[in-house]
Amino acid sequence: MLLFDCPRPRAAQDLTPAMRSPAAFAPPPSLFLPLTEEVCKGLAAGESLDDFLSQAGRPQLAALMLLLNLKALVAQNTAVEQLERMLDDVLRAAASVEEAGGRFADLVRGRFTVDHLAAGLSVLEVAGVSLLEDADIEQQDYLDGEGQWDFGFGLRHRAKLEPLTREVVMPSGDVLRLSDQQSRIFDEFKVCNEESFHLQAYAGVGKTYLLAKFFEVLVPEKTLLMATFPGQVSALQARVRQANPDARINACTFGHMANLLLNRDLTARGWRNTDIQRTGASSLVDDRQVAQWLNLQAVSKLQPRDVARVCRATVHSFSLSPLANIEARHLPSLGHAAGQADIALLLEYSRLLWRETVRPSAPHIRLPIRNSHRIKFLALTSEVIPENYSHIIIDESHELTAPMVQILDRSPQAVITLGDEFQQLSGKTPRHGGFIRQRFMTQSIRAGKQMADVLNPMIQLHPSDIKEGFVGRAPHPTRVIGHGVMPIPEKPTTILVANEWGLFAWFKRLTEAGARFQMPPRTLENLTLFVKGLDLLYREDLRPQHRLIFRFAYWDALASAMGGSHEFKAMHEWLG
Repeated sequence: MLLFDCPRPRAAQDLTPAMRSPAAFAPPPSLFLPLTEEVCKGLAAGESLDDFLSQAGRPQLAALMLLLNLKALVAQNTAVEQLERMLDDVLRAAASVEEAGGRFADLVRGRFTVDHLAAGLSVLEVAGVSLLEDADIEQQDYLDGEGQWDFGFGLRHRAKLEPLTREVVMPSGDVLRLSDQQSRIFDEFKVCNEESFHLQAYAGVGKTYLLAKFFEVLVPEKTLLMATFPGQVSALQARVRQANPDARINACTFGHMANLLLNRDLTARGWRNTDIQRTGASSLVDDRQVAQWLNLQAVSKLQPRDVARVCRATVHSFSLSPLANIEARHLPSLGHAAGQADIALLLEYSRLLWRETVRPSAPHIRLPIRNSHRIKFLALTSEVIPENYSHIIIDESHELTAPMVQILDRSPQAVITLGDEFQQLSGKTPRHGGFIRQRFMTQSIRAGKQMADVLNPMIQLHPSDIKEGFVGRAPHPTRVIGHGVMPIPEKPTTILVANEWGLFAWFKRLTEAGARFQMPPRTLENLTLFVKGLDLLYREDLRPQHRLIFRFAYWDALASAMGGSHEFKAMHEWLG
């Protein structure tokens, strides 16, 4: 079981409970029954059986007869090869009955029950069985020349469904298998690899795999791999190194690149940071201290520490925006109506906070410096990515902020970005300039067609102007099961949670249930710091060090902010 803790909406860590399950995983289907999902679900819902029997041919009747018995056969661990032989036997029996003047449809009617059909449909995937589309049924490729079941049909049909249909020989001599969409993108990249383009690609379409293959046709020494977070850079390096173990790989985060470029500027206009302590993750300053350092005064209903909090949020919003100056749109919600004079004063204080972050007016003012500040400052200059690189490849580009996009768009390199706007949980993804080509990959090679029914309605309702439909192309089905309260999974599973609150809730639940699980070191470290901080805050009113709860100096303040959360209530009960 994988449990991912996303402390920011965009980055992910993982908690990994490894659990054994007696149930078998669904194998890729190798037996395809000549019935459609629509027909089967209709019959299971009580639609007219007589209408179906009056129109169905022998293959459909034989397939339905097998479905009615499938649950019992699966319970007996019947292999899919044996199921196919049974289908052939039933088909031959149907022919014998009809040649003798009988009606095989009457035998099917006598065996039919809605419950048996529903039970059979529920175990299709576990049995390695799938249903066909109308067009495939009409072609009758599943019958041989004598009208009997063709045992080679399953292999042919699986090959037809296989998304990786094209083989490409790489310069290294390796054979690359690509889907049709991947191959079109790859062909275009090889021909136009001196131009920038953005690839909008849904989850599971193989974009990171394709990215690694792009790297193989470029000059490694002149190619720079970039991402927003260190974990993404490491994952990208590992993927590229799999195919190119001896290649020299240049890779870094945007924060690292911003520091390199800014620290080489020794002029008064630059921002050369030599105070490493201010850039560390542990560099935290509470809002009361900020208000004292900057001599912030109360504004309307806001006390000085509240003004500092508003200014901090305003500078953060500004640092992620494409604008050159702090404006009213960067202010967070104040919780009350504010006059023009109050807004003007808050903006002036926010600009002061930005200036003091970049160039403190006194040695004792030690405001934290974040990568977002450095990247924003770099975007406000004319600096570009060093010209010794000819290409920049960026995975998970939906994580890019507007200042990052500005830097990329003005840099001289060919920039290849791959991402998925629908995985951006913090708002709309900044767009590149209109001069950059955009292509789409919509065919998932990991998800079955069932996922389209879940995702496409959400894609249409999403505020993004991207409306290309998701297509599941995996040869195996994807089961989508709704639930109220998530049960503890019996199979290895990935569970996504929003933050440490959800992480602790699952940790507590798994521990109390006696489930076996593993936790990566960084996740354990984060969770331990979080829980210890809450414990000290609850028992001694000591300010916690964890970034999620650092701003709370008293337990009552945290309770006031989080009191409506069931996760907070559970934590409160646990601490009590």
